[in-house]
This record gives sequence, structure tokens and C-alpha cells, in this order.
Amino acid sequence: MKVAFVSRWGVQCGIATYTDQLALSIEKQKVTCECFAERLIGIREIPVQSDLKFFRCWDGRQPNYEGIFRKLQKQKPSVVHFQHEFGLMDNPGALLELLPKIRAIKIPVIFTPHTVMSKPSPKNWFFMNVLSQVDAVVAHNANMKKALIDWGVKAGKVLVIPHGTPEDCGIEDRENARKKLFLPEDPGLIIAISLGFISPGKMQHEAVDAILGLAQEGLLDTSKFLYIIAGSPGQNDQHNIEYCRALHKKIDETRAWNYIRIVPRFIDRVDLPLWYGAADFVITGSHQTFFSVSGRSHQEMAFGMPSVSSDARLLSDLDERRSLKYDSMFQLRGHILTMIRDPQLRHSMQRRCLDFAQETSWTNVAKKHIEMYKKIKGIEN
Repeated sequence: MKVAFVSRWGVQCGIATYTDQLALSIEKQKVTCECFAERLIGIREIPVQSDLKFFRCWDGRQPNYEGIFRKLQKQKPSVVHFQHEFGLMDNPGALLELLPKIRAIKIPVIFTPHTVMSKPSPKNWFFMNVLSQVDAVVAHNANMKKALIDWGVKAGKVLVIPHGTPEDCGIEDRENARKKLFLPEDPGLIIAISLGFISPGKMQHEAVDAILGLAQEGLLDTSKFLYIIAGSPGQNDQHNIEYCRALHKKIDETRAWNYIRIVPRFIDRVDLPLWYGAADFVITGSHQTFFSVSGRSHQEMAFGMPSVSSDARLLSDLDERRSLKYDSMFQLRGHILTMIRDPQLRHSMQRRCLDFAQETSWTNVAKKHIEMYKKIKGIEN
């Protein structure tokens, strides 16, 4: 069996990272994978974990996706699996022309829509026309499946396979991690972190406002707490750069640098054990989204990180058993204080996060994908 993924590849993008981790785990099960990748369009390249063949053969901005079809004809995969996001492949005509050609050469087509919208939506061409023509649709949770069925996708065609979670994610010893990151080494200091892109959508400003308010009201001992935002402004977009600058300005004007810091640089995967080892908990925000699942939330659980997280669909896998959820500034402030003051709660959440990480490991998720591919192809185990 050979699986062809249509996706971004080897760039600073959540879809590319998802494809890399899924392909790596599938290949460990002795199934060949290839990636029909989007051409480089200015997004920063990053190292990949898997060494599968990839072909840069399409561009989401072009009027057709003939490059994908020609590669399918040449490579002859058993199935083709699209990792779909609207920002990658948002040319309705090109996609609708491509699918009948693939069906004509009898290669089963699978879609994982990483964003599912509720009806009505201007994207109805995708949910009603594209997904009606494919052999299977992967939904990352039950709510995404329900939304797809509401669009008219046949229930038997939708398979719930959770978003995968990285494996073997040990963290650095707390004291050593803080030394290596040049952080205060006081063992009584509680450190909270937010990793990832710095942008309004990640709502780092909410956490900053909450912590400033707690400090100003005397509810937070700022000598025993440090909040760190570490990450690059998303895609180096000017709007996100200005957002990062505004955060700097607010912290500067309130003279809060002794307990709130910003590290404006992309945190490489190899450095994650240091950052998560140095931290006691994470604060993960997001504005309300369509139905989707955050790879960042699974990354945090893979490292056993207790969290305070916003009540957004994107962060639904961080449910109440594994995170303190907030939908108001009042709740956010209270949850931050609770997490600081209750080490037993942090320990319990860490254990539940690690249990969920094992359940949704990329190995287990890869096996579910392989079962789906075999069923579609009529291959017996």
C-alpha cells in the first residue's frame, strides 16, 4: 500500500506539521507514504521528522491543480489523502475539476477538513460539492462529525479519528531547564508560559491583562510568579508584529518586566523539553473558532502540562478534566490564581493529560488511518 498526502510540507504551518507526524507514524507501520506538497510560497521552512518522498507540484493560488493529477498518474498511490485547509486550497473551480479526474483513474480520495463550519457558510461549495464526491472524510471529534452530517455528508462516510499526539516527550529537569533558559532559579517561583504564534487570535493580551489586574489588586505575589510569552509574531505579518509591540508597550508602561516577559522568537521543537520543563503550567488562549482541533493543545498534553485555556472549539480536547476552562476575564483571573496555589491540582491534571496523550498517540492514530485505507481498498488484515 502507498498513501499520497496532498498537503503543505516542511514549512512553519500546523497542517505541514500534522502531515509530517502522521506520515512518520504510518511509515513506522510499514506503509509507504509520499507527499504531494504545495510549492514554497514564502513561509519559513523547518526540519521534518520523516524522510518520505515529497513532490512540490501545486500552488493554491493557481487556476488549476493539474500538477497533483499528473503526479497521481505517475506515482499510482493506493489512496490519496487531502489535508485540507481553506487558506491552502481555496480555489473552488480547480478542486471541483480535479476530483472527477482522480475518480476516473480509480484512486480513492479521502479528505481531512481541518476546519469545519456550521451552516450557513460561504464555503458551502466545499462541504456540499467537494465532500459529496470523496470516499471518506476524517473528523477529529464527534462535534466535527455532527457538523459534517448537518451539511449532508453521509454519516457512514465520516470516520472520527482524533488528532494525534506526539510521543516520548520527556521534559528537562525543572532546575536545569531554568538554568539553561537563564530564568530565575528560585524553587518557589511558579512559572506560566504561552508558546506559539503571538497574534490577536491567540489572545496573549487577555493573559497579560489578567495578571496585571491580579498584581495591581494585591492578589498575586509578583516576587513568586513569572509569566512568559515565547514565540514569533504569526507569519511575520505586520498586524501581528504591531500586536507584539503593543504587548511590549503595555508591560513597559506598567513596569511589569519582573513578572511578565516576552521572548519574540520561534521556539524550535528541540527546545520544547526545556520550556515545558521550566514551566509549572501553561496559559492557552484562542478566540472562538469553527470546529477544529489545535495541534498545540496536543503538544502541551504530550508534555504533561496542566493548563488554563479558553473555551474555544479549537481547544475542545483540553476539556475540564485536563484544563481549567475560562470564558470571561473573571474566570481567567481565578483560574490563574488556582493553578498557582494548588500543586496537587497541577499534578492531577498532568496525569490526565499524559493518559489522553497515550490514548491519542500518533502510533494509535496512524493505525486507525491504516485500517481506514485498507477498508476503502478492500484489503484484509
